[in-house]
Amino acid sequence: MQRLLFLFSLKPIIYGLIGMLIAGASFPLAGVIILRNGLIPLRYMLMHGVILGGTLSIAFHLPMVPVVAALNILLVLVLMAMKGRTSTLSVASTAMMVLTMGLASMLSHVFDVPSKDTLELLWGSPFALKVSDLWMLFGVCLILVLYCIIFFRPMTAIFFDTDVASSLGVNVKLHHTVMVLVTALVIALSMKIMGALLMDALVILPVLSVSRNSTSMKGAFLKSSICGLVLSLLGYFFAVLWNLPVSGTLSILAVAYYLLSFLIQKLKRLGS
Repeated sequence: MQRLLFLFSLKPIIYGLIGMLIAGASFPLAGVIILRNGLIPLRYMLMHGVILGGTLSIAFHLPMVPVVAALNILLVLVLMAMKGRTSTLSVASTAMMVLTMGLASMLSHVFDVPSKDTLELLWGSPFALKVSDLWMLFGVCLILVLYCIIFFRPMTAIFFDTDVASSLGVNVKLHHTVMVLVTALVIALSMKIMGALLMDALVILPVLSVSRNSTSMKGAFLKSSICGLVLSLLGYFFAVLWNLPVSGTLSILAVAYYLLSFLIQKLKRLGS
């Protein structure tokens, strides 16, 4: 107990805890948007965008986070423009993934950027968070939360049916673009600050775990947020207590909870 109290008196541990609280409560909201809009391919494109952004920042000695954020916003805008002329989002995102990796490879060769330096961008750690990182994470997540609260009704209509939403006067194209941009910003920044594996465990898995028991959109948002918060706290606590990697610990917990929820739902169906 004394060891645990000592650990949680250290600044890196406290900053990591704050970051996990923010991420756990808000990241699943982005997961709801991603799954409801079929934006899974977007996540892979943005991961490659982080690599290209990291390569650019190292090659030209630029600040990492602003470059990564700006590049991913640009990629999303180009993606949305391409999507209007292609059949699916996956087609456009595949083209963008190939482009970003090609540019990253070329820049790494020309400016002699070590591959390990760019790949390390995908494996952030809550223990490495600084005050500036926390403020940035809080700001982006606050934008996401406020958007989900203020524009909950238009979002629900769009998730239900885009044609119905349009008939109700909802600007579907505008809201869809804003949702994609906000989600992209959350993913891009969190991937740099928190790491790709940790981000996946908090963005997607909590939503999948509670979606079977959610009868409304409000319930899906609320339950996903609570699930993400509980998983992030448990994963962080166990990782600190037993000196384990946070991303791996949280990922195992998230998958275990997902399998447990699936099993419980299966048993309920067999019993009914």
